[in-house]
Amino acid sequence: TTTTTTTATPEEDESDSDYTDDIWDDYFDEVPKISESVKNETAPARPAAVPTEKTDYVKDLPRGIYCDLVTTLDKRCFELSLLEIWDFDGEIINGLTQQEILNAVNTLSISPWFFSKRNYSDDLGGIFRNSTGHIIGAKTTWVQYLLEVPEDAVNVAPGGIGFEFEIADENSLQMEQFMIDVCEEETGSVGFEVLAFTARSFNDVSFATIFFDVWKMLGGYVIMFIYTVLMLGRLTKTEVRLYLSGAGIFSCILGLGASFGIMFILGMEYNQTHHILPFIAIGIGIDDMFVIMECWYNLNSDPAMAALPIPERMGRTMKHAGVSVTVTSITDVFAFGIGACTIMPGLRAFCVSAAICIALIFCLQVSWFVAWITLDQQRIEQKKHGIFPCKTITETEEIPLEKIPFGKRVMSYYSKFFEYWTFKLAVILVSCGILSFGVYGSVNIIQRFDPNRMLPSDSYLSHWIANQQDLYPSYGFAVWVMTGPIELEDLPKLEKMVSEFDQISEEGPSRILREVESWWHPFKKFLADEKNLTWTEIETMDSFQRILSDFLFDLSNAKQQYNFKFNGTLVCNEPAPSIMATQQKLQYGMSSSLPLPSEYLPAKAAVDQIIKDSNISTKAFATSPIYQAWETDSIISLELWRNLALALLVVGVVSFSMLGDFSLCLMVMACVMLTLVDLVGTLHFWDVTIDVISCVNIVLATGLCVDYSVHIAHAFSVAEGSRIERTKAALVNLGPAIINGGVTTFLAVIILPFSQSHVFQTFFKIFGLTVIYGVFHGLVFLPALLSTFGPHSSEKKALSMKKSGESGDNHSSVETSSSSTASSPSPKYSSKSNGTINSGFTE
Repeated sequence: TTTTTTTATPEEDESDSDYTDDIWDDYFDEVPKISESVKNETAPARPAAVPTEKTDYVKDLPRGIYCDLVTTLDKRCFELSLLEIWDFDGEIINGLTQQEILNAVNTLSISPWFFSKRNYSDDLGGIFRNSTGHIIGAKTTWVQYLLEVPEDAVNVAPGGIGFEFEIADENSLQMEQFMIDVCEEETGSVGFEVLAFTARSFNDVSFATIFFDVWKMLGGYVIMFIYTVLMLGRLTKTEVRLYLSGAGIFSCILGLGASFGIMFILGMEYNQTHHILPFIAIGIGIDDMFVIMECWYNLNSDPAMAALPIPERMGRTMKHAGVSVTVTSITDVFAFGIGACTIMPGLRAFCVSAAICIALIFCLQVSWFVAWITLDQQRIEQKKHGIFPCKTITETEEIPLEKIPFGKRVMSYYSKFFEYWTFKLAVILVSCGILSFGVYGSVNIIQRFDPNRMLPSDSYLSHWIANQQDLYPSYGFAVWVMTGPIELEDLPKLEKMVSEFDQISEEGPSRILREVESWWHPFKKFLADEKNLTWTEIETMDSFQRILSDFLFDLSNAKQQYNFKFNGTLVCNEPAPSIMATQQKLQYGMSSSLPLPSEYLPAKAAVDQIIKDSNISTKAFATSPIYQAWETDSIISLELWRNLALALLVVGVVSFSMLGDFSLCLMVMACVMLTLVDLVGTLHFWDVTIDVISCVNIVLATGLCVDYSVHIAHAFSVAEGSRIERTKAALVNLGPAIINGGVTTFLAVIILPFSQSHVFQTFFKIFGLTVIYGVFHGLVFLPALLSTFGPHSSEKKALSMKKSGESGDNHSSVETSSSSTASSPSPKYSSKSNGTINSGFTE
């Protein structure tokens, strides 16, 4: 638990005339200018309060008296602070002058509180020095507290996003919250800022941001719902589909809630990545709703079909819409199912819940939503009001409908461009240009998981981190090397391990560690100074345990007791019990406070290799709170590319099995791959790195972007005519549904850029780009491919084979570019099937 106090650098108090002859007077000729001086009016000037370093006269006492004295001493709270110089005595501290403080900081090297070596400049940030290198001022001071969690205490879960930086119980968490509250109350009240950082701070701040931004998410849902009501039906009194839109969105909510319930039954935990699952549920569910409704309107535009009973019309609608909805849902489920194979528990829990959610929404869309369509259509045919169903609308009250909906008229006009090879060539060139942009960004995108991105920029914790990174740049990441029981034969191995740590901490280009704080160093010094021995001269385990006991009760080394865990009670003047565990602290020395994985991953590997090579007889390993992020970085790239490759494989297999044509499958795969490359490349230029959040969203984009391509490919496969005619028919039939699905998905996240949450901001960027690139490749790039290289229709192939059989010669067909299909509000689907598509979904 640490606190940083930020203050202006004080000027020299010129009233301190008592110190004009002090040796430091020569060094105050270059004090920096500041806006405000700090003067002490509570106590008069007095002699310099610089404690003298205590001598070791206690060691000269007889051993029995020494042990009696030492064992009666109470343990002191571990607090690293400048105030320890004056024994935390408020009366003395209130009477200090600026020069007395400077005298102490510049001269003391032994802590009068802990009786151990201490460099008090480490507690200062933004230090000002004079020409001789002495400290004359600072911007901040850093105070650190160590809270002890009893062994029998009940540990509590960290909450938030699940990053457990330190073990905590309820009492320690309450203490930390109290300290945070005190710091916030004191900030600014005495002319300086007090910032806190505790073990609970990260999860508290990041999780509070998420729940605060839930209101923004709900605002996006309201906007999306209004758009769905406007576009799912028609703006007449009877055909406005308010309740049908609500029923469809409610089915998404049902699937979402049920997936969470199943996830909890399976014993998986909720984490921060689950906050984006509602957007996935709504986005995919609404897309299916628009596809089903577009097929329904296409069917009913034919007078012969419109005369059929509602159940039969619904069955014929699902024959066509069912393939598209099934393909997209199955690919999404398998894509997330593959993601569940990851070794990261949080990502696995998300992928499992997402796969279950999409599967349930699919089942609800083809059952619950279809049933509501039937009921709503009965209402329309009975001329009941769309908002007030109890009211009947007469023909004179009804608003006349357009013969051809606006979306179809736009698509009909747009589809004519694919008759011109110049337009298609321009599309290919533009796609290649975007692809080159995406490839460059994908190659150069940075892989780094920075937990600080989870924090809002205006939080107290963000300010603390900014101060730490700016004013304490040499502060490295701490790591603890843990070992099990230490036997006599482990001493040479321990010497080898610590010596190699010392080697990689030496100045030079290969330096990895900034500092090595090992009990082994003072232990060897104690042997030489007090016992006149070296560690190689210890011959028995009993001798080692007796010397270790003397070492841990030595006045200068008693603090090392914290680094040992014994199988019994450590008693002065008696051999130490057998060791259960030890720890040593290392400090990484990075080039900056935000190093790249290319720097810290090799550094971590070097430390791990040294520990492994030491071959200590019991288990030895290194651990650090930052290792959670580093371990994630070490595997996230492999996890991302593996999951993407498997997801693309699933997309290809499912698309081929449902579309029944290899060339169509390849075109769909090409659209998906181009969308992903363009997406990842653009993220590089939008300040997004590859981390857990972006990894989840990119895998999600694989399932989402396939929707835009598969719908067009399937509509093309069931249409009649030449390549161009079938392309135009596909665009007119399902183009409006695809655009509406993309717009509603985008509207659902339109408010998220204003969020302070990194999760929501990243989600907006990836979802927004997925919609833009997915719609572009589905409605622009894919039609260009289909109109040029698309497979021939089944009817045309059958006719060609029949002519070939009659004449014995092979003839090539000549395509025409008639625009009759595009101009018709309801282009006909193929009524015959020779196996090019799944006959279970065609007439």
